[in-house]
Amino acid sequence: MADQDQFSRKLDWNLLKVFYEIVQAKGITRAADVVSRKQPALSLALRRLEVHIGTLLCKRGAGGFDLTSEGVAVADACNHVMEIVREIPHLVAEASGQARGRLRLHLISNLVCPALDDAIAAFHQKFPKIELLVTVAPWAQVINSLLRDEIDIGIGPSRTMRAELNYQPLFTEVHRPYCGHSHPLFGKIVDDPCRLRDEPFILTGADEPDELSDFRVKNGLGKNVAGLTEYLEEARRLTMLGVGLCFLPEGYAAPDVAANRLWPLLPKAGAPRMDVFIIENPNASRRIAGARFREELLKRTMPRIAQPVSD
Repeated sequence: MADQDQFSRKLDWNLLKVFYEIVQAKGITRAADVVSRKQPALSLALRRLEVHIGTLLCKRGAGGFDLTSEGVAVADACNHVMEIVREIPHLVAEASGQARGRLRLHLISNLVCPALDDAIAAFHQKFPKIELLVTVAPWAQVINSLLRDEIDIGIGPSRTMRAELNYQPLFTEVHRPYCGHSHPLFGKIVDDPCRLRDEPFILTGADEPDELSDFRVKNGLGKNVAGLTEYLEEARRLTMLGVGLCFLPEGYAAPDVAANRLWPLLPKAGAPRMDVFIIENPNASRRIAGARFREELLKRTMPRIAQPVSD
């Protein structure tokens, strides 16, 4: 520990910044243009850092610029240092109650989750000057936006777990088939889903969860198509008007069930379920807003998955 303390005390931290710029520019010549310094000065700084660390960090020559394995390790450390430095103004603003910026969220449509609502309300109360940018998007767009570092956090299901992303369970969404008040089955419970295979169904298009698609195919549901829409609002409308049956998220349909406008036809126990996740890109730019909002969410979801709707 003493050697580490001595290393950090004697290190000229500006050398790390120079090395960071050289790595980002992929060469000393290009880095000199970026930071408006002469090439010999950057070469000298690099050599001083190598002497201080006691190892060669990069290879220079006719073959071009390339990091050694030690150079890669130091470059990774420099990236972490720069991320921390970039956040200093935000940390100062947060400490003074003046945190500003944007929180960029992508959610799947018609998401009903009290934990999410509570987290948004608590976050806004703590950081009223941070602008909330909330966009409704299909699950695939949520994933792509995270991979492109266009948003801070995505909320949605995932058909495949991408190795580049982190997934934290938020809640489990139950989907049940519903009918409108005028339907002959209103008020009845069907124990065997196969009994509904001849009923006309309203389908919700390509964004239908895999778990629901598998359930429908297994039980022969949806062969008789009465309507097709990408929007749950319109599927709900058609169902209430008696056009056909439709699978809807239980939380989304709950107010209409309470008002006697919709009726769930299958028991909850056997209905298809879909896990909804808090999804992040750990390699994206670190932002205080995203980190603080994630903390608010995890306070309300850990240690177990929250269930948004009770039996």
